[in-house]
Amino acid sequence: MDIVTHGLVGGLVATAIATRAPWRTVAATVGGALAPDLDVLARLWDPLAPITVHRTATHSLVGGLLLALGVAGVLSHGAPRGSFRSLGVLAYAGVLSHIGLDLLTPFGAAIFWPLDGRRFGLGWLYVIDPVVIGIGLAGLLVGLGWSGYRAWAARSAVAVLAIYILVAGVVFRRAVDFRRALEVHAVRPTRSLVVPVFPGPLRWLGVAETDSAIYRTRFWIGGRSVAPFTVIAKTVPHGSAALNGLPEVRAFQAFARVPWVTVVPDGDAQIIEYRDLAFEDHPFGGPMALRLRLDRSGTVRTVELGHKL
Repeated sequence: MDIVTHGLVGGLVATAIATRAPWRTVAATVGGALAPDLDVLARLWDPLAPITVHRTATHSLVGGLLLALGVAGVLSHGAPRGSFRSLGVLAYAGVLSHIGLDLLTPFGAAIFWPLDGRRFGLGWLYVIDPVVIGIGLAGLLVGLGWSGYRAWAARSAVAVLAIYILVAGVVFRRAVDFRRALEVHAVRPTRSLVVPVFPGPLRWLGVAETDSAIYRTRFWIGGRSVAPFTVIAKTVPHGSAALNGLPEVRAFQAFARVPWVTVVPDGDAQIIEYRDLAFEDHPFGGPMALRLRLDRSGTVRTVELGHKL
């Protein structure tokens, strides 16, 4: 989920837990809810951090605990004696809200790191969900307007959010049935998947893969029919096979659920572009594409990952 959503839900959790919410309580929970995304700073020294580092250590149960202790340590300075433990609990509650929201997206989170570095994700919600943002805003604004009902408003918003998530899970099960449209078109995929797209969770991207092609389509749950499929041939562009041993290429192919490679002409140079066709371009983060710029001799000159988050 996006940083705004994490902050709003962190505020809801703080207000729902504590009937009185002094600034340290709110700061601890919201700070914990925001802290896991500090891993985006890894991009300063690792261009592939969005797929190698993001949502791993800081989004795990163990790493999140360390973050919570750090948040509590900062906020307990100058606080009454014995505040560290309570602030740590609140900060960890915020961290868990962050991890839980990210688990709802297709990108997922490596919650069992360092024992397992794989990201797990339910894929029920898009990374920016206006309904989740609206629920968070409503719960906090009602509490601000009627201070006597602050905790009630926050708990009600959390309950509504939980119901919405369950509904999204049911919708996800319906979205998987897009495979019936494949049968109508006589497409027999080796595998298929669906991912939510903006604004979600009623709008989806369906992807199916055969031995020779990849089929993609966007559709609405409840719509009359699935839109025509975009058929993308699976080819091996000249020169791309020799690049498969590069660490950047291996990292991208290990991350991508439906990898695809193409050549993009660029004057005298050549760009080999690797894409994950199961990734919907992020409106702020950019496309999930690894671009290798080669000169005339076939030497890699630059490596760039399009996705920024």
